[in-house]
Amino acid sequence: MVSSFVHKPEKFRLEYVAHDGSEGDIVLMDIDVIHDLAILKIDPLQKQFFSFNLDDLSKGEQIYSMGNPMDLSMLIIEGNYNGLIQQSRYKKILFSGSLNPGMSGGPAFDDQGRIIGVNVAKSGEQLSFLVPVSGLDLLYKRVIESGAAKDFNQIINTDLIKDQQAFYDQILEREWESEELGDVLVSGKLDESLKCWGHTIDEKDSYYIGVHKHCRSEDSIYISNKMFTGGFSYDYEWITTERLNRFQFYTVVEDRYSHAGANRVSDKEDATNYNCEESFVEISDHSWKVSTCMRAYKKYEGLYDVLLMLTTVDLNNKTLLAKAAMSGVSKENSVRFIKRFLGEIQWKN
Repeated sequence: MVSSFVHKPEKFRLEYVAHDGSEGDIVLMDIDVIHDLAILKIDPLQKQFFSFNLDDLSKGEQIYSMGNPMDLSMLIIEGNYNGLIQQSRYKKILFSGSLNPGMSGGPAFDDQGRIIGVNVAKSGEQLSFLVPVSGLDLLYKRVIESGAAKDFNQIINTDLIKDQQAFYDQILEREWESEELGDVLVSGKLDESLKCWGHTIDEKDSYYIGVHKHCRSEDSIYISNKMFTGGFSYDYEWITTERLNRFQFYTVVEDRYSHAGANRVSDKEDATNYNCEESFVEISDHSWKVSTCMRAYKKYEGLYDVLLMLTTVDLNNKTLLAKAAMSGVSKENSVRFIKRFLGEIQWKN
């Protein structure tokens, strides 16, 4: 995999096997970690090549995906273009064709043989995703203008910083709509790229009722097999009881007082241990216990995973438990978000 070579070039090399069985070395020219793209070069260059179709396609248009699933053989999968995914931070084409493991990075093309996208993922038998060719076109033009990249880790660092800055600016510069949850007003859906839902826990033997609201990004950025970043989520739980005394109730709350998880990161290789702080603050005329945890990325300067959790401590039979998790975020943007997130909580009564 290209990512393995990027992170440990001393242990991996890139090679190709042509259709006639010939082999040779591959030169990695540049990468786009946000969209999971890379430009590779082989010598001698082939005279035959694909061209790009940068025009918009119509929904239902027939397209084809090429790849080598499970290293069995080169296959072409037929499907349809179904537009761009709406709930996503990044442009992704919904392809009604069956991509399989091993086809990632392969081309998708129209009925004239022009590249319209790159295979990236699947989510079911006939539900697959492509990166639009526009991202590949931009990366290719960067190679033509600037030549081969020299420091891939620095490129990743720069792209991650730029991407998280754009995302948090977009969220924090807009108005936040409030929603009622029990006796509290909390933040609603902060961005169209997020998926939000709710549910209620009201089981006979639990002796309490928990009304939940969850919002999260379903996008993540692949760095390596051991590291994903770019995650963003927040959760609220309104917990009430009519059967538990104060001490029993807070035992229930303590059992649920645990941080939400961030994206998967190898602690030893890629990030420090979490450093956590706990304090008591006043928000909307109530006392809250607040816990924040942060760990730094070892290879990507200025980026962190940040966790937030808080709950009231001055009520006997009801509380709001709120959590947030941000991965691959700067300290500045995590502080900006936490201040805004806490400031949006308003008690109705």
